[in-house]
Amino acid sequence: MGSALRLKFWGTRGLISSPNKDTAIYGGNTSCIQLLHKSDLIIIDTGFGVTNLGEVLMPRILAGQESLTVHIFYTHFHWDHIQGLPFFHPIYFPTSTLNLYSPLPTESMKENLDLLFDGSYSPFAGVDSMPSKVNFISIKDSLEVSGLKISHRPLDHGWPQANTFAYKFEEENTGITLVVASDHEARPSPINDQLISFAHACDLLVHDAQYTEQEYKDYVGWGHSSMKQALDNSLKSKAKRTLLSHHDPKRTDNELKKAKKDYSQQESYKGLDFDFAKESVIYTLEKK
Repeated sequence: MGSALRLKFWGTRGLISSPNKDTAIYGGNTSCIQLLHKSDLIIIDTGFGVTNLGEVLMPRILAGQESLTVHIFYTHFHWDHIQGLPFFHPIYFPTSTLNLYSPLPTESMKENLDLLFDGSYSPFAGVDSMPSKVNFISIKDSLEVSGLKISHRPLDHGWPQANTFAYKFEEENTGITLVVASDHEARPSPINDQLISFAHACDLLVHDAQYTEQEYKDYVGWGHSSMKQALDNSLKSKAKRTLLSHHDPKRTDNELKKAKKDYSQQESYKGLDFDFAKESVIYTLEKK
């Protein structure tokens, strides 16, 4: 059996959290993905899903007396992708180190996250006031973290000032590749063409798919894809597997199940390996 890269969704929703009995299967927390690679803690975005991950890490800090180093990659700094950080327990321990990454300048990163810690939304005086060590790291072209080569490309999130990015994680020994494209509108554009090329033949593509086709007509330019647009990007990029995420907060489990069935039966997508991302499920990428 070859080397594996795994990922786990701690949050799959966009906009607002919506945990209830009708979202129990696909999840109700806002965006957070954990990469499971070696023993490292690598996270993409800190929506409210990250708070549950923090709870899981507590025994390692308290009982295991472990000094944790957490690598957090931000796709962008909209509320639903950062709001869980003040409630992520490792940030309260001086034995923890948080490395925060974005292609934005470090000053912009800090300014965006300080809004969470300014005394209005939480009783703190800036992210630097937390007991943990916090490092802001601006990504230039690419970097390496724990045997993963990480690169990025811009996305179309509707508002240019959003500065939203896709990430590619490539396992250096095996060539296994994961591309995460959250909060992207896959309408015809040079940016979308870049994403298709960026994700070419990747082992797994995680793609925004917030809207149905009917809904998308009312939200053109809002920076999110329809399910069909996401699947078309999967076909064009020749991704080996695709997970659709950033579910609309009102979308029920039954509606997502029906969408999977309906699209699977369409001639264009027969044979396409895709599903809607589920919280708490571990997805494994492996070279045979």
